[in-house]
Amino acid sequence: MARILVIDDDELVRASLSRCLADMGHEVLLAGGLRQGRLLAETGVDVIYLDLDLPDGDGQQAVDILAALPSRPEIIVITGLGNNHGARQTMASGAWDYLRKPASPQCVRDSLAGALAYRQERGRGRNGPDPSGPALVETGPDDADGIETCGIIGDSPAMRRVMGLLRRAAEREASVLVLGETGSGKELAARVIHANSHRKSGPFVVVDCSNLTETLVESALYGHVKGAFTGAHTDRRGLVAEADGGTLFLDEVGELPLSLQRSFLRVLQEHRFRPVGGAREQTSDFRLVAATNRDLEAMARAGDFRSDLLFRLRTVEVALPPLRERGDDLEALAGHFAARFCARYALPAKRLSPQLRTVLAGYSWPGNVRELGNVMEAAVIESGPGDVLYPKHLPGHVRVGVLGRDADGPRRIEPALPGPAGHTVRPYEEYKAGRDREYFRDLMAACGHDVTRASRVSGLSVPSIYRYLALAGIPTRKKMKRNDAADPWAR
Repeated sequence: MARILVIDDDELVRASLSRCLADMGHEVLLAGGLRQGRLLAETGVDVIYLDLDLPDGDGQQAVDILAALPSRPEIIVITGLGNNHGARQTMASGAWDYLRKPASPQCVRDSLAGALAYRQERGRGRNGPDPSGPALVETGPDDADGIETCGIIGDSPAMRRVMGLLRRAAEREASVLVLGETGSGKELAARVIHANSHRKSGPFVVVDCSNLTETLVESALYGHVKGAFTGAHTDRRGLVAEADGGTLFLDEVGELPLSLQRSFLRVLQEHRFRPVGGAREQTSDFRLVAATNRDLEAMARAGDFRSDLLFRLRTVEVALPPLRERGDDLEALAGHFAARFCARYALPAKRLSPQLRTVLAGYSWPGNVRELGNVMEAAVIESGPGDVLYPKHLPGHVRVGVLGRDADGPRRIEPALPGPAGHTVRPYEEYKAGRDREYFRDLMAACGHDVTRASRVSGLSVPSIYRYLALAGIPTRKKMKRNDAADPWAR
């Protein structure tokens, strides 16, 4: 028997899942939101069914936090959000499965069976790692201990998971694709892989694909012989050759010219290349790590990136979280940058005021850690000899970027105001929610609370119907005593 927690704000979903899982002999705990769910999860659970769209937080951002609890539960996301909303990010966070409502009872049972079987197998393997086992499937808090961090700062659950993935990637020779927004630390992640691998004494060669012109990229990668083209006055070793015995890091690999991708695929497979103008092939024993902030799958579908090269690049895939999803890491990084720049400019050490921490937490950080470093440098310079950093020391765009937001980020909403002709002017989201509630209440009444029929009448997909009903607090069945025949989860 397993201990299973269901976190979902939809009462019908909680009741249905509870009955389905209890019939399988498991103990089931129920929570209507993240706060209550976190408290229950801390008592120790094996599996968590987690909705993404919850009233008191973002379930997607909670995956890492819940998975890092002492019992290290498996997370099965079950959501009514359409179009595979957040599926890629959720799976990259280490969730066991991603189910879309309405999921069939058999689908729920199959997913749970797999998670429990894996959990049992993982428990047997705790006394010693299996070098032949699957790579990068499971990481926990301890996987990040003892690793050379190469300057990466952060102890949030998201970053501990990432550091565990990087350590396990370092133990193998497979190609790694590091994904992340601009400024999230992709090159540092590549350096962690190199520094913790058996190649750490070899070279770490960086190739910035965005800075290579299409006419020179082949020469830069493979080198050239004297006289190969105008200006080639001597032989020159390329970056692939320079990486022999070490790691070749292709930064912004999405910018690699399409004309070169085919030849590089062969180099990656054979580790052989021919310098421009050369008669003989050369070899290089390198390990490849690539990074990008672009959607390579979308590029491959559009014909702008070779799908076969993409498959080869991402044997192992590591997704870095954006700074806005790293919790307390933001304050730790801000303090680190403040200390660094105080030392650089021979200024006294500075504290972060509570007001400044509030502003930093409310900003969205589109440039991530790199932007934070630049902002803190500007703040240190602006503060001069003072020993405390205040919001007034921050660049204007950061302060403007959090106007109208509180410490947690949501925009402040003023109370409703009296309008003309006795109408009350309410916040738009409140007005829209009320109209949606009215529409779906009428829709379900007209369709006899039949979701499938409501889907046909409204033109919305069934998952969308479930999502809107949950947001509006409308049950999918009339409030009556349900029997097993009316409850598909019970079958």
